[in-house]
Amino acid sequence: MHKTVPFKNGNRFDDKQLQAITHVDGCMLTVAGPGSGKTTVITERIKYLITSAGVNPADILVITFTRAAAGEMETRFKNLTKPHAYPVRFGTFHSIFFWIIKTAYKLDNSCIMTEEEKRKLVYEALSQMSVKFENKEDSVTSALAQMSIVKCDMIDIQHYYSHDMPEEVFRTLYRNVTYMQKKMHKLDFDDMMVVCYELLTKRPDVLAQCRRIFRYIMVDEFQDSNRLQYEILKLLAKPACNLFVVGDDDQSVYGFRGARPGIMQQFCKDFPSVKQVTLDMNYRCVKEIVAASQAVILNNGGRFQKNLRAFKKESGIFRIVPCKDVETEYRMLVEQIRSHAAQGIPYENQAILFRTNMQSRRLVYKLNSYGLPYVLNDKMPNIFEHFAVKNVLDYMHIASGDLDRARMLRIMNKPSRYISRDVLAENPVQLDRIRARIKDGSFAEEAFEKFVADLKVIRKLKPFAALNFIRRFVGYDDYLKEYAEYRQMDVDACYEILDEFGSMISEMNSFGEVFLFVEEYEEVLAKSISQSREGKGISLLTMHGAKGLEFDCVYIIDAVEGITPYRRSRTDEEMEEERRMFYVAMTRAKEELYIYVPSQIAGKVKTKSRFICEIEKRLP
Repeated sequence: MHKTVPFKNGNRFDDKQLQAITHVDGCMLTVAGPGSGKTTVITERIKYLITSAGVNPADILVITFTRAAAGEMETRFKNLTKPHAYPVRFGTFHSIFFWIIKTAYKLDNSCIMTEEEKRKLVYEALSQMSVKFENKEDSVTSALAQMSIVKCDMIDIQHYYSHDMPEEVFRTLYRNVTYMQKKMHKLDFDDMMVVCYELLTKRPDVLAQCRRIFRYIMVDEFQDSNRLQYEILKLLAKPACNLFVVGDDDQSVYGFRGARPGIMQQFCKDFPSVKQVTLDMNYRCVKEIVAASQAVILNNGGRFQKNLRAFKKESGIFRIVPCKDVETEYRMLVEQIRSHAAQGIPYENQAILFRTNMQSRRLVYKLNSYGLPYVLNDKMPNIFEHFAVKNVLDYMHIASGDLDRARMLRIMNKPSRYISRDVLAENPVQLDRIRARIKDGSFAEEAFEKFVADLKVIRKLKPFAALNFIRRFVGYDDYLKEYAEYRQMDVDACYEILDEFGSMISEMNSFGEVFLFVEEYEEVLAKSISQSREGKGISLLTMHGAKGLEFDCVYIIDAVEGITPYRRSRTDEEMEEERRMFYVAMTRAKEELYIYVPSQIAGKVKTKSRFICEIEKRLP
């Protein structure tokens, strides 16, 4: 047992921070609100343990969630304790758990399956299954995320229900990929944790050795822990229970990765002697932003109660900005950004936040047209690569006389016309030859003749009218509905993509204009990648991507129902995570926060977000 000794504060820390910094033995839960100085508290506590409490630095383990965070934490600690070089171990959950199993089983890095290798494996497994997937890349991404949930939540595969695949299809895929991995003697990142948990539960000697090595464990961003990580932590911490965790249940936004904010509540039950301190002073945000963000997050239940206060005396600026439509929203947004730049606030200190990276598509195009520099931190999806838009473009190309065989194959049976791909022998295809090969009085012949007639109609229409004709009269919307039902996915997502595409081409007069726009858009994408590498400009971030960052001025766009909260969030648990995400976005702003609420998006009337209503209800 180490002694707690007086700490020379020098007015550098508030009482709550000081309580956390000087905690030595036993469990402590530090609930750290936004901007409350948690990283400073962690590094100062490490220093205190070593220099004041006499703890051996080699006994201290500090766990973060990313390598970047671990590196930053280690750098800050080293700068704090110069010129000394204390051997404190910093790492991620994955790196620490892999070190344990690598040491026990004499493994090396060659057994690690990279994300690229895992992706390729899932892609191959999907290809071997006779399952229809419009966009295999998206299916692979979704499958990988769900496989991770199964492992991290410690779920029996028989009890897992996929949200976008038939249950048995996903279960078969999971088993096939797992079997192929074992044959290759490879572990993915989740397997590292699974194997580590099994090792520590089955080998008491290894567990005892780990407990001797890791006498003092500190965990940052504890609210992002998944069940498997938490179970391993419990094994390592007991019986000494020198476990110091820092987190904020209000900032738990990684449910899709298995993070469960309830783990913080469970921690108090599993370690009944735990001491708890709440860092409730926000040193980042001005008063108005703190008050507005509190008006939102207080609507969540089952959370640690916090009375967060702003350290800054300035009120700052918080504005809810109603606007007619997205065009008006972008115009007002650009005017505000330019105004701030003229006032001396660099573009680098401003950020535009959005719920999904899908929203960045038109935004990037507009910023380019206005000549504003920006940094895109997340990969922006190309709307013209989405299978639904690509299919519509195929119809337009074919109606214009481009009879490329690949295009024809993509749309020939969308909707189903029962036309065999074998009749498309040439490239480019020849409609007369197809007609001759299926001239047998079958349904396929009748369907093909309607297809040809539809192409003639499409050829005469303007782009927006052609889109609506393809969706409703050709039957493409009905095809999407059938496909979505088969895949157990939300067809509204596809419809919204086509609505957005429609808003982009609504004023165009020819298909040639559309095709040129697509080419220019791809050039904009390439430019955005190049510009983002330079790292100078307004930050464009999803709410997830903004976590942990801060800016002088923040602009949240599209604060409407269906976007934030996202339309797929139906359960109370999902809705509370959406609210936490909005809260995180709001608390990225230090001085000024603007939330834009358009009444229309892609020609559809929108209702303002319930989170805006919550703010208006609580604030005068």
